[in-house]
Amino acid sequence: MGRAETDEGLPAISICPRCGARLVTRNLWHSCGTYTLEDLFPRSDPAVVDLARKYVAMLYTLGDVQVIPQKTRLTCVARVRFAGLQPRRDSFLASFALHRWLGSPRIVKTADYGPRWRAHFVLVRAESDLDDELGAWLQESHDIVGTQSDLRH
Repeated sequence: MGRAETDEGLPAISICPRCGARLVTRNLWHSCGTYTLEDLFPRSDPAVVDLARKYVAMLYTLGDVQVIPQKTRLTCVARVRFAGLQPRRDSFLASFALHRWLGSPRIVKTADYGPRWRAHFVLVRAESDLDDELGAWLQESHDIVGTQSDLRH
């Protein structure tokens, strides 16, 4: 596995030689499959795939990220995974991690993976769901969780 340059005070990340994925530790288990965004929505209306493409475009505006379609989901990685997408037939769940809990009614599901990884899920059914509020949550997720900015020395 290749090693990427060290970020300010953080150990270097590894790069998978097969798929190019960024891995926070050497030999970290990950999916090396080759999938497309369209593969995630085989029975969905084309409008849902178009909506997912717009979400992916939002993810790319956050900074230096990798967007990785996998067999059943899409993940977004800066230094570590911080956001993603889970497909549904007529929609998708946009997911992102924060260090804090959000109290918004837009959050349809949460998962607690410890104080540094509080997962939030937003149902996306229309382009209007891809708004500035979601964009701000994704940016916070990228800037703090995805880049591990709180761990820098």
